[in-house]
Amino acid sequence: MGSVLTLGKTVANATLSTPARWRRARGIIFDLDGVLILSSPSHRAAFEQVFLEYGIADFDYPSYAGWRTPEVVEHVFAQRGRPIDAAQVARLAAAKSRLAREILQRQKPLAPGCEDALARLASVYPLAVASSGSRPSVDAFLKLSGSRSLFRAILSGDDVSNAKPDPEIYLRAARELGLPPDACLVVEDAVSGVQAARAAGACVVAIEGTCAAQDLRIAGADAVVPSLSQLVPTLVEDAKAAIDPSLWSVIIPAAGRGSRLGFHRPKILYPVAGRPILDWLLDGFEPLCASLVFVLSPAGAAEVAAELDRRIPGRYHIAIQPSPTGMGDAVSIGLEYVRSKHVAVVWGDQVALRPQSVAMTLALHQGPLETGLTCPTVWRPQPYIHLERDDAGSVTGLRQAREGDTMPPEGESDTGFFCFRTEALRGWLDQMRHDGAALGRVTGEFNLLPVIPLAASQGLLLTPRHMRVEETVGVNSAGDAGRVEDFLIGYGSR
Repeated sequence: MGSVLTLGKTVANATLSTPARWRRARGIIFDLDGVLILSSPSHRAAFEQVFLEYGIADFDYPSYAGWRTPEVVEHVFAQRGRPIDAAQVARLAAAKSRLAREILQRQKPLAPGCEDALARLASVYPLAVASSGSRPSVDAFLKLSGSRSLFRAILSGDDVSNAKPDPEIYLRAARELGLPPDACLVVEDAVSGVQAARAAGACVVAIEGTCAAQDLRIAGADAVVPSLSQLVPTLVEDAKAAIDPSLWSVIIPAAGRGSRLGFHRPKILYPVAGRPILDWLLDGFEPLCASLVFVLSPAGAAEVAAELDRRIPGRYHIAIQPSPTGMGDAVSIGLEYVRSKHVAVVWGDQVALRPQSVAMTLALHQGPLETGLTCPTVWRPQPYIHLERDDAGSVTGLRQAREGDTMPPEGESDTGFFCFRTEALRGWLDQMRHDGAALGRVTGEFNLLPVIPLAASQGLLLTPRHMRVEETVGVNSAGDAGRVEDFLIGYGSR
């Protein structure tokens, strides 16, 4: 018998797969249900509820994994010798799909590590989704995960004539990636999907759970792994190693003083977990950015400069913001010192950003997707900022509590950390200043955040979700500092 590569190890009784073949993959195509979203229980429940209305109580969901819903309905009725016309099939399929989406929306069962895996893989490979599910079901996942912009190709069962195990959907996905099928790695969870990918000529890794590992191997999987997250280390090296610091600068707006913290020095020097905020920021950005630009107040510049001279002499610039007229203004002032192709922006009180999150975001931004703005997001209760999305998962608007917008009880927020293509940022700031779109109606300040929907409208926005909500806490009070201290101290074990 052969062996199968699983996280750099071998497992007996499976088809041969070598590290060389994995590394030859130039694109990755994902099935959706059971791979990126653990939807099998929801689909099973929806099918069972719909079929029960017709007295069918013995539905065997695993036998149909990877099938399109109308074909499942037709087959289940045919097996029982019960006639059903096309209109009834369409009605039952629509009812099942609607019920499944409702369950998924309530439960949000994204596969563990899904969002992190997509961000890491998209930094190296062009990605595609090739799902047997309906277009509304695919769009619902893209909206839930915020991942639409990470995929170069998105196909649903509605986009092809022939369902898996026919190879049509994988052949078309490879074509839309601009790759031959044998240059693609397909990630599947169902026997029919594995068969389709193999028939297309692709390499296939299967995730066990929906179907038994042995069945997936028999179907032709080159490898079987227990989870999506365990696939990533085989395919992506350390993000930090992929970053060219000469391509990067960082702007850190830090004009605030620590008066609300009872601290009468610049806030960026406030100690958190035994170290100034400045030190924590340097941990993440100094190794990856050739130039660091600090936007400071006239009163705070000398104190911060003295600290920077001790830590990174010759590596920094100080830009002065004479008065607090908004983050858009602060970034515009800092941009005068930026000559690199890309520029990161991080608020000067974002103490809890993990260095690995910074590296992953920079690697994604400079990767094959050629975007203008990479804006990591998180879901959080009582958001200060909320990104609005349409039903297809594209960002369409922005709400800001500080500008008096009505906020949802839970929302999608930025992380206080952004990566831009420098020339795109310059153009967007000029456009927002000219049309007044970024002028706060309550604060009157020139805000930076309206750049997010602007970039989205031009197809130049990525919104990965690889960061933890604890990383996004800005230090504005002693309570904020206390909340992040345990997280910061625990970096080494996280």
